[in-house]
Amino acid sequence: MANASLQSFLLPQHHSFVNTGGSHDSSPSALLKLSTNSSSSISFRLYSNTSPSVTTTSTTNSSAPTPVTPAAAADSPPTPSIDLLGRQLAAGDYRQADETTRALLIELAGESARRRGYVFFSEVQFISVEDLRAIDKLWKEHSNGKFGYSVQRRLWEKSRCDFTRFFIKVGWMKKLDTEIEQYNYRAFPDEFIWEMKDDTPEGHLPLTNALRGTQLLGNIFTHPAFVEESQENQAAAEESVTAAGQSKDDNKGRERPNFMKDFKPNYSF
Repeated sequence: MANASLQSFLLPQHHSFVNTGGSHDSSPSALLKLSTNSSSSISFRLYSNTSPSVTTTSTTNSSAPTPVTPAAAADSPPTPSIDLLGRQLAAGDYRQADETTRALLIELAGESARRRGYVFFSEVQFISVEDLRAIDKLWKEHSNGKFGYSVQRRLWEKSRCDFTRFFIKVGWMKKLDTEIEQYNYRAFPDEFIWEMKDDTPEGHLPLTNALRGTQLLGNIFTHPAFVEESQENQAAAEESVTAAGQSKDDNKGRERPNFMKDFKPNYSF
């Protein structure tokens, strides 16, 4: 503000101030000239009668706007796609591939799921057969057939569609070190297995149940993308049982193990 006021005072761009050294002599001892230019700077020049030297000082108008460099945009997560999932799985990055799979389901389930940020079980029907099979195919290809929805569905059917049995089979529940046989849910994400090892349970990934409980996973398992494959596998299994001379009804009526009878399910992770 001080510089702005000074500039208005200096109009029309040039002024001289005379120092007579305290006398009334018409010959000034020093002459001070102030001028401004188009770059809004102010120059002071002091001319002395007793010395040929000239002293110059410049100052810039502080009220001029300072250019602002916009901050770099924060890195946003990559857009989920089948190609991205394939690259992550090929690199063995199962942790990120699980996140991408979850994001893909949200993207493919429709606008409501995208706005909400998760999938309702009733929205699974909106995911196309081709897309769901493509996701499953990538998981199987990059895990030697150990991971994927179709793998999980097979294990779920072997568990007689009992999710507690299924959770134990795929390693989503861990056995406690107690005298009585007991299991507890693994803590997400640190207690899950994100590497392909010999002892990694079959069907351990992807962790779709972490999205919206067992209803979501159940609707994926019963999606048309996997119905035909399951029916073929079931027919082959029935032929095998018949050939062995066993009844298809031999397993009916078997009770759950004692440790599972009073087990309170918790599908919130």
